[in-house]
Amino acid sequence: MALPSRHGWLASCLLAGLPLLGGCADAEAPVALEAPPFVFRSLELEQKSSDGQRDWTLSSPEARYELNKRLVRARKPVGLLFRNGKPSFRIQSDLAQVINDGEKILLEGNVKLQQLTGAKLLIQGDRLRWRPEQGELTMEQRPRATDRESRISSRTAVLQQTTNELTLTGTVQLDRWSGADRTIPPDSSLRSGKAQWNLDSGQLKANGPVLGQRRDQEGTVLEQLEGQSLNGNTLKGEITVLSPVTLRIPREKGVLRAQATTWLFRKQVIRSAEPFEADLDRTRITGEGFRADLGDTTVDVEGACEIRQPGEVLKAERCRWNWSSEAVLAEGQVRVRRDENDQVTRATRLEGTVGKEGRISFTAPGSLVESEIRIPAEGRGGTPGSRRQPNPVSF
Repeated sequence: MALPSRHGWLASCLLAGLPLLGGCADAEAPVALEAPPFVFRSLELEQKSSDGQRDWTLSSPEARYELNKRLVRARKPVGLLFRNGKPSFRIQSDLAQVINDGEKILLEGNVKLQQLTGAKLLIQGDRLRWRPEQGELTMEQRPRATDRESRISSRTAVLQQTTNELTLTGTVQLDRWSGADRTIPPDSSLRSGKAQWNLDSGQLKANGPVLGQRRDQEGTVLEQLEGQSLNGNTLKGEITVLSPVTLRIPREKGVLRAQATTWLFRKQVIRSAEPFEADLDRTRITGEGFRADLGDTTVDVEGACEIRQPGEVLKAERCRWNWSSEAVLAEGQVRVRRDENDQVTRATRLEGTVGKEGRISFTAPGSLVESEIRIPAEGRGGTPGSRRQPNPVSF
C-alpha cells in the first residue's frame, strides 16, 4: 500500500483492513483508553516522495497496531531504502516499532543495513533510530561496518539516505585483515575522532588524534603512526595523516617525524613527499621524502639523504634502511666527512650496518672510493718518530 503522506496514513491504511478481521466499530462510539491492539498476519508499508518515487518499504509477517498510541509493533521486519528510485540498502532486524504514523521507526535486535551497490558494505548494530522524513538512520548500540577487507566501529553511526554519507562519532576504529579469517587479531588498526565517510565516493575525513598500528600475531606493535587528523579515499586504498606526523618502530627504537604522510593500506606502504627527520638512537637521518614498505621492513630516503652521527656526516642522493636486517645502503654521489683528520670520502655506493647505539658503519665492497685526509703539521720540537699516527680509516 502506498503512503502519500506521513500524518494519518498508517491509521487509515491499517483500519481499511479491519472489516476482514472482525468488523468496524461505530464511528461515534468513544474509543477505550486501553483498547486491545489489532493483530495483523502481515504488514506492508511503502513511502513515496513528492515525485512519486519510492523512498522506502517495510514488511513484517506479524504486526500489532495500538490505535490510541499510533504505534505499530512488528516482528522480523524487512525493508528497502531507495535512492533515485533504485534500491540502495536492505534493512532488517528482530523487532520494529513504527511511532506516530511513521514519524519515527525504531529497529532493535541484530539490526542489519546491507548496501546493495558499490562496496556492498554491511552496517550492523543492536538498535537503530530511523526518521524517514529526514532520511536519517542512527545506529546507537555497537555500530560497526564491514566489507571484505576491514571493519570500522564507533559509538554511533548516522547514515543520510539521500547522500550516502556516514557520520561516525566517538572513538572511530578501522581494523584490517590481510586474509579472510576474522577470528584472528587484525593486522593493522587506525583510531581517530569523529569521521565523515561518503560511501559512494569513498572520501573519508576524520578528526584527531590519529593513531595507527601494525602488529604481529602475538599483538606486539611493529610500527606506529601518529598524527593530528586524516583524510583519504577508502576506494583508492589510501589515507593521508596530516602533520605533524610521527612514525615509530619500537623494536628498533626508531622515530621518524614528517609532514603529511600517506598510508596505502592495501599495499602496506607509508610515504611522504615532504622533508622529514628520523632518529635511531644517536644517529639522525634526514631527506626530502621517504617511502616505507612495511612488508619488506625497508625505508627509502628519496632525495638529499643525510645521515648524521657522532664524528661524521654522510650525504647521498638516496638511502635505504632495512630495520629487520639492520642493513643500510647509500647511493648516488656519496660523500662522507669525518671530524677526525678532516677526512672526506667519496663513492658512488656505500653499504653499512647499524650497530650499537644506532651507529652505522660503512664499507664499499667492489666500489671505487676516493678519500682525502688532512694531516696536521708537525708540532715544534717533535720528531718524526714521535709523531702521533692517525687512526685507521673506516667507512
